[in-house]
Amino acid sequence: MSPTKATRRVLATTLALLACLAAPTIAEAAGFTATVAYAVDGDTLRVREADGDLIYVRLIGIDSPESVKPNTPPECGGEDASRSMDQLAPEGAKVRLVFDGEREDNFGRTLAHAYVKGRQLELAQLRGGWAEIYRYHDRTFRGLARYYSLQDQAKAAGRGVWGQCGGDFHSGRN
Repeated sequence: MSPTKATRRVLATTLALLACLAAPTIAEAAGFTATVAYAVDGDTLRVREADGDLIYVRLIGIDSPESVKPNTPPECGGEDASRSMDQLAPEGAKVRLVFDGEREDNFGRTLAHAYVKGRQLELAQLRGGWAEIYRYHDRTFRGLARYYSLQDQAKAAGRGVWGQCGGDFHSGRN
């Protein structure tokens, strides 16, 4: 290889590496920081924005058993999933919300990945077996392979709903 070709190849590789290093990680992507008002349930938070407004945030890519659905008893594991989220995102905690595709769902909730003290809440809920993967209209999102890996591990270990409810995330038994 001529010195010119070798130099170009090294330069191209270096530029590609620098582009990867300069690309924002998911935690640095477009989003904002808010304060947790309370955990609504295992996959939804109520947060206070910097201007004082309260909004609902639906976490991207997970679904947990219902615990607060009107006129419906809590689903199996729903109260435990909610308690888990309470521990992960306690009242007053700073939460970094990161957008990934659509920014609002059909109910007007903000859609975001959520991080408290650097910990991604969706992954923690999957790891504990308190959530399963949810892909609205089969949409993809950042980190999906990791979601599947953690869900598979929780299922194999019988954690959370996988053990308590036979993996039925929306059964009526409590």
